[in-house]
Amino acid sequence: MIMKTGRLALCGVLASLGLGLVGCETDSYLDPSVVGRWERTPVSMPILETLDLAHTLSDVPVQITPVRPDDLVPDAQEYVIGPGDFITVSTFELIQVGVTDVQNRAIDETGSIRLPIIGKVKASGLSPSQLEEEIIEILENKGIMQDATVSVVVQQSRQNLYTIIGAPEEGSTRFGPYLIPQPDFRLLQAIAQAGGVSNRIKRILIFRQAPLTAAAAGETPATTREVEPAPADAGDLIEDLLDERNDPAEHSDAATPEDRPAPPSGVEAGLEGSGSSPRWVYVDGKFVRVDGQAAGGSNTFGTPGSDALGSMVAQRIIEVPYDQLINGDMRYNIVIRPGDIIRIPNQSAGFVYIMGQSNRPGAYTVPGEEDLTLKQLIASSGGLAGLANPERVDLIRRTANNQEVTVRLDLAAIFHGNEPDIFLKPDDLINVGSSAAATPLAVIRNGFRFTYGFGFVLDRNFSNQVFADQRN
Repeated sequence: MIMKTGRLALCGVLASLGLGLVGCETDSYLDPSVVGRWERTPVSMPILETLDLAHTLSDVPVQITPVRPDDLVPDAQEYVIGPGDFITVSTFELIQVGVTDVQNRAIDETGSIRLPIIGKVKASGLSPSQLEEEIIEILENKGIMQDATVSVVVQQSRQNLYTIIGAPEEGSTRFGPYLIPQPDFRLLQAIAQAGGVSNRIKRILIFRQAPLTAAAAGETPATTREVEPAPADAGDLIEDLLDERNDPAEHSDAATPEDRPAPPSGVEAGLEGSGSSPRWVYVDGKFVRVDGQAAGGSNTFGTPGSDALGSMVAQRIIEVPYDQLINGDMRYNIVIRPGDIIRIPNQSAGFVYIMGQSNRPGAYTVPGEEDLTLKQLIASSGGLAGLANPERVDLIRRTANNQEVTVRLDLAAIFHGNEPDIFLKPDDLINVGSSAAATPLAVIRNGFRFTYGFGFVLDRNFSNQVFADQRN
């Protein structure tokens, strides 16, 4: 009778366990290393590019901005001469009556040229028509000629150039400087001129900068152009110029806003929303959702660290979603301007490392920028080991200041959809930790084992009545 009662109790335990495993959508059975959502209601979460640590470390030097409507508007202006250009200066009857004097000159490092009779002329920073007026004025002031007929033609230009940079082994892309042949020269044309890029590239960065000082622009003090006096506070100057660049309505070379051509119809939509979108900030050991922040402000740690360097140039980094552009979204086919630097990301960015309670710890390849997420790395490494605690995962990331920052992540919350996943960067180290309860749970878990026929396996030390000889 006692033996029958024990068998009935055993069957009841098995039935309870079977109902608990089949009838409930539990993440695991006494196993915290099994993580997932497994719910019928779908959830949408962003994937973070960087970790906002409340301005504790600087990860990128300047803020990355999205494409703006004015980036699609060609800026047709007269060419500005600079060092390295090769020009032809023609002056009618300068030396001999009825004969046009033709002089071919290269602009030297100081931005000047030397002409017979006239002497040294500052040419850098002037357009061909402005240089013509400058030569005519010099001839009149020196009493050489009145109402001279001067023509300046640029034979070889070195200022209307853009540059493509990247890893030398990236496919058929030919990196280096290229000429901008026309004002309406766009990104796809620039990429095609360099041999194209891989379709696996998701984004392209364009570095666009403008000098704030004459020294940064390569100009000497002996310039013919008038320079506005700087404000008393140099910080106010930088702030005003940056605000001017961030306002497309004010940042224009035209005399009035009406003179500037309007963006094409439908361009404004989808480029840079006027509303706000949620942002995730890492505060006090967890991610917190912050509403009302600009979408473009969530991918930077802070501002440039050196005021001396920041006062030399005003730099803007434009992020172009190349995967959308190559699929026909021409809203991102921006105009390439002189001096732009187009950066093609590496297809193989480097390695990330995982250690601790992982089934396959080691080094794993990052296929490209913003290609490998934390969840994908966990899946690639065979999942979490039996003693892992998904709530104790450390991300160790190197920073630009030769330092490293350690951030604790809740992998269970990320898999469950309560916190956003993150893109991993080269040299990231993931350390999966354990807990004091992991070993006891593993002992209990291993005490209940099933065969392929779902027969319950008991150790003979459990009960002599179960394994006793029943023949007597």
